[in-house]
Amino acid sequence: MRTDVHRTSSGLLLLIAALTLIAACALPQEVSKTPRSAVEQLLLTHAVERALANVTVPLPAGATVAVEVSGLQTDRAHVHLQREGDFGVIDAPSWDLAFVRDAVAARLGEQGYHLKPHPSEATYLVRAMVLALGTNQGNTFFGLPPIQSVLIPFSLPQITLYQEQDQLAHARLYLDIYETATGRFVRSTPWTTGNAYYNQYTVLFFFTFRTTDILQVP
Repeated sequence: MRTDVHRTSSGLLLLIAALTLIAACALPQEVSKTPRSAVEQLLLTHAVERALANVTVPLPAGATVAVEVSGLQTDRAHVHLQREGDFGVIDAPSWDLAFVRDAVAARLGEQGYHLKPHPSEATYLVRAMVLALGTNQGNTFFGLPPIQSVLIPFSLPQITLYQEQDQLAHARLYLDIYETATGRFVRSTPWTTGNAYYNQYTVLFFFTFRTTDILQVP
């Protein structure tokens, strides 16, 4: 009887040790910190296109419109400082809002409105209010992380049983409409959203695959 109890206790200890070594780590969504890759650019452009897919404006057919855009800066530039080991982040002008402005103008052109470069030349001013435009990324890992020890003369590589790296682009905006001659506010459209995702998976060390809802991923 004692032998059986001893074996059961030993088995439980081994199981706990194994679960401790082979640990799962799920990181919450966070903003992407890497420079814009081709995939990230496609995610953002697809999100904007989907946000504008069902946008309509209550204006007379064939009206002349000028388009402006407003929103928070979404881009960042990284800079290395002079002292070794220092790293800083500075704000940089973003072209993201210019892309949204041109996408809104294209959408209005498809609906038959005539675009003018300056508000003084148009009957209506359409201002795109960008509430959000960016990407979040997350990582879920189950396995054994790399191990380096001063007690043994070698290190162990990462052992991946399951890993998921996901990236989600999100765009949210609405349109404010004004009469250019009087400055009278006409109305706002309901805000609309668009999303796009790109996920990469690794299973059992080296089996990899991906899922995405964008076309022709590079």
